[in-house]
Amino acid sequence: MKYLTTAEHREVVRRLVTLAKSFQGCERPHDAGLEYTSLMLCFMMHGVESAESLLTLHDRYQDEWFPATTGYVVARSLFEVDVNAHYISGDPRVRSRRYIDFEHVIQKNTFEAIERHRASASSSWREGLQLAYNLEYAPRKPQIDANYNRVRSQFENAKRKRATNWAGISIREMATQVDHLEAYDIFYADLSAFTHVNVMFANRFLRLNNGEAAWSMHANEFDVANVFRYTATFLSCFLELFGAQFKLWEKAKVMMCWDFPGSEEGGQTTSPP
Repeated sequence: MKYLTTAEHREVVRRLVTLAKSFQGCERPHDAGLEYTSLMLCFMMHGVESAESLLTLHDRYQDEWFPATTGYVVARSLFEVDVNAHYISGDPRVRSRRYIDFEHVIQKNTFEAIERHRASASSSWREGLQLAYNLEYAPRKPQIDANYNRVRSQFENAKRKRATNWAGISIREMATQVDHLEAYDIFYADLSAFTHVNVMFANRFLRLNNGEAAWSMHANEFDVANVFRYTATFLSCFLELFGAQFKLWEKAKVMMCWDFPGSEEGGQTTSPP
């Protein structure tokens, strides 16, 4: 367990991005196939670009005006990428194909929703959706149906109830299976407050100004620290997996990004054990 300052957590993120960018591409696909290779590369690019965007935002706005709400949403997506990547790696050939095939379920759901709501009681919705249906979806209906019929056996149960996500289990169940339950119950729950805009979100940014409630977008140090702590934690976990899967670097190489002289002695926030 190490105690790092906010600035040190930002530096960890910079180091992780540098490590990730040292990857210059695969000489050949992973043994699990092209689909798995492509997915892992997409996850890698998402992680790097997300982390870099947070660093750029901080470079521009510094602590006082750093958009912590945006930062929390980005960090949350990194957790989801990490959990999905670990879960897919448990059966990479089958699960990567299933992950990709779920696109056809999404398209089928969207098409059916537009079909239903183009008869909406609201004239603006009715007109807009009818236009979308005529121009975009009606011409593609045969292909959407054919694609869905090809994959439906993967995503419907015996009662023909359609799965609501690609894995057929919740993100919490995936996190449990890949030994990320603690991170889900503690970190992900905190991050979700900013995505779902629950009372935790309101409490963090409401201020009293001369006895009146006011909304402030000033980030406090706690929020800035947490954004980079979460980002560093989730990106580290993913890079450990990515390095192992493609035989690029050992776990120790990732953990070196957390090393600072005397960092065990004190500070403001903590890295993962």
